Amino acid sequence: MDEQQTFRWTDLNPLCLLRRLGRDILLVAAAGLIAAMLTQVAIQNLYKPEYTASATMAVSVKSGGYSSVLSNLSLSSEIADTFTKLFESNMFGALASSKLGTSSLPGKLTASVLPETNLLMLRVTADSPEDAFRTLQLLLDNYDTVSEYVFQNVILKELDSPTVPVKPSNPVNRFRLLKLAFIAGAGAMVVLLLAIAVLSDTVQTSEAVRRKLDVKLFATIHHEEKNKTLRTKLKKANKGLLITMPVASFYFTEEIYKLGTKVDYAARHGERKVILVTSVAENEGKSTVAANLALALTQGGQRVLLIDADLHKAAQYKLFQYRPTVELADMIRGAAPYAPERLEEQRLYTLFSTKSSDSAAELIASAGMGDLLEKAREEMDYIVIDSPPMALFSDVEALADRADMSLLVVRQDVTPVRRINDTVDILNQCRAELLGCVFNDVRGMPFANDHHSYGYGYGYGYGYGGYYGQKSGKMTDKQAEGTHGRG
Repeated sequence: MDEQQTFRWTDLNPLCLLRRLGRDILLVAAAGLIAAMLTQVAIQNLYKPEYTASATMAVSVKSGGYSSVLSNLSLSSEIADTFTKLFESNMFGALASSKLGTSSLPGKLTASVLPETNLLMLRVTADSPEDAFRTLQLLLDNYDTVSEYVFQNVILKELDSPTVPVKPSNPVNRFRLLKLAFIAGAGAMVVLLLAIAVLSDTVQTSEAVRRKLDVKLFATIHHEEKNKTLRTKLKKANKGLLITMPVASFYFTEEIYKLGTKVDYAARHGERKVILVTSVAENEGKSTVAANLALALTQGGQRVLLIDADLHKAAQYKLFQYRPTVELADMIRGAAPYAPERLEEQRLYTLFSTKSSDSAAELIASAGMGDLLEKAREEMDYIVIDSPPMALFSDVEALADRADMSLLVVRQDVTPVRRINDTVDILNQCRAELLGCVFNDVRGMPFANDHHSYGYGYGYGYGYGGYYGQKSGKMTDKQAEGTHGRG
């Protein structure tokens, strides 16, 4: 699809990007710390403190008077340049050699005139405070030696004697640099992570699902917290979220009922019973969707069987907190008779697994699995199968060839588009009709298309021939009669 290659800002959900940054916050912090450490090393190796000693001198001509004030001002600028050249001359180099024991003056002189005055500011900068002070003092002590050759008719009077500097003249704000380095490093990592998030090409919005995937959007289920209080979060009290649980919100329950209504409508138009629920990868919520879909279908009074056919990593017994007396694998092998267990509180029939099987693929593809499904077809109105992830195991194709319909659960911002579309192609080649994808665990921005938006009559019909009554979702007696009469 050429359209899939076109980037659009509407494909991005800011909350998904923030969640990614939240998951990688330690990586962001590590990048900032590394940048700060490198800056610290650079400061220690590259920073060289410099010290500056200064003195102030007044410039005047020997024939003093009011008329000589202008001459003093003009001479000051000339003498500043002359001092600099004199400081760099061989004459002072020889003085340094004889009095300081060095081949050259260990410092750099800058001479400047204070604006609109005849005051000359002399500054000597060196690598150590002692060198700066000694060099400037040498200049002040010996300038008169050469003054008769250079500063003729000029009087230089020292106004401010130099002192040994106690602080560097080029100080480094180490804390500020380290803070800026940390911010720069963390910011660079944030930009990198955001770029990876954009290039990962996952589906983050309903618009992206419709535009990028080769399958229609069948239903959307928004994010719902299964542990809503701090105490339950710390204890992880709820292992799963079912619409029969008190913590399930009205909005979540109604979205599941809407899904059940649409599946019932699709099943009734083809006299189909077996619904396969799968996903591309792990942790996309397919088991929760399958369990809640089965519960939603029971609200009309139908006999619904939920089969946990993921013999690699069973999950349904954890969601319902119910351990079966007989394993599904034993029924498939013929080691135990076909006997669905009924959960009275949920009015749901179940065939659960608790143990992983090394021969899961062989069992699912065996004749025993086919016989089990045929018996279930005779007794049940609906059979919902929770399958393994398609990208990890080949069992799903065998199940899709035995099912009547299939749903692909796509969790927001988890699986790349390419892998989803590859899975869609495989499902389309199987016997079961792919009804569409369930866009799961969606976190929407306020006032965005993916945010909750409900009106009157939500979940009570939708124009699909649905039969759910308000809140309880039960059929009327007349509708129930017609349902139970169905084969």
